[in-house]
Amino acid sequence: MKLAVSLLALLALAGAAPAQAPLRAGVARVEITPAALLPMYGYANRKCGPANGVHDPLYAKALVLATGDARLAIVTLDLGSIVSEHLKDQVAAKLGIPVLLLSASHTHSGPLFLPYSGGPGEPSPYLAELEGKVFGAVKQAAESLFPARLGVGRGALQLGYNRLLLRDDGRARALFDNLERIPYGPVDPEFSLLSVEDESGATRALLVHYACHAVVLGPTSCKYSADWPGAMMAKVEAAMPGTQCMFVQGGAGDVNPLFLGRTGKEDQDFATMQKMGELMAAEVLRSAKDIRPTGPVRYPIQYSSEMLKFPERWDKSKSLEVGITTVLINRQIALAAVPGEPMHKLQELWKKQAGVPYPFFYGYTYSAGGVWPGYIPDLRSAAYGGYGADVNTRIAVGAGETIIQHHLINLYGLLGMWRDQPGKP
Repeated sequence: MKLAVSLLALLALAGAAPAQAPLRAGVARVEITPAALLPMYGYANRKCGPANGVHDPLYAKALVLATGDARLAIVTLDLGSIVSEHLKDQVAAKLGIPVLLLSASHTHSGPLFLPYSGGPGEPSPYLAELEGKVFGAVKQAAESLFPARLGVGRGALQLGYNRLLLRDDGRARALFDNLERIPYGPVDPEFSLLSVEDESGATRALLVHYACHAVVLGPTSCKYSADWPGAMMAKVEAAMPGTQCMFVQGGAGDVNPLFLGRTGKEDQDFATMQKMGELMAAEVLRSAKDIRPTGPVRYPIQYSSEMLKFPERWDKSKSLEVGITTVLINRQIALAAVPGEPMHKLQELWKKQAGVPYPFFYGYTYSAGGVWPGYIPDLRSAAYGGYGADVNTRIAVGAGETIIQHHLINLYGLLGMWRDQPGKP
């Protein structure tokens, strides 16, 4: 397999002087529920056609972090997927923010407004509306910066199961409906918390990182909803007034929720969704009490963005360009942004090998251009097959590990680990 790599940007290289200004942060949100009843995202077998109403509103939530002139924007969105070269360019050109992480929760109860995987085709007019709203939220956050400090917490709760199950023929196939709630594995049950506090000690933003498909609501559900992450965030915000709770989806490509609303009765299915969200919220709130500060920010925010080019798995005459971004904050916190649907083993690989105290994995996150590549399986999953592993995936075998390898190369570069000469024997 040939791999073409082009370095797009490198800011504040490792070894730079300590930050000249302390960390500042800004937060903002905007509702992005479509005014029109558009076709709904996901579920090829959905029978209802366009949405028929709104159960709970969809939001985009923005967090801007700044150290001097170095700026980073993280936007979490209650959407199935997101691709927007225009928004990335506008935030950089007009707001002076070179790094924009657009992280979709992957709810299957949001609007369908992009061509498949961000490929050829005309997007819905909703995309322009969305871009305008998100730009406004990032602008608002960037114009309301306050002195800030960061904290990190962790917890664990298995609310998902691995839907790729080995069958008698030695191949894997997906189990989409696990109504008995059997905790098939493996999954990554850990969730990570990143908090942003102001000078008074009040938590202004809490980012919850977890890997589990937002598909409690099934193909019979026809109302807009943020699914279980929306219920979780609402519960956390109610318990922590003044806090903007944001959800970052991880390596959930092979992980379905244990709670599945599949009765076809709206009240029952939405109650199941609410139950899962509240279970997660309870653990988040418990772990939030043990968040520990990461220490004063002494270094500027650093990042490296790349465009990786992979052959298509089934048609080698075609290729996919996949943009990734690696972010390093204070040489302690590392973010690995991957578009599409990576599987959980790739998340675990990043967390195990990143040489920093706090590695965070951002699946379903568009950052550096290119396409939405769809499912990104790890090697073992690709070999055994099943939905997302060979069925309905188009990226070359080994692409997932290559993406993580480049994140690690970029991270070690930001840390100043690569030398021009050999070290001491």
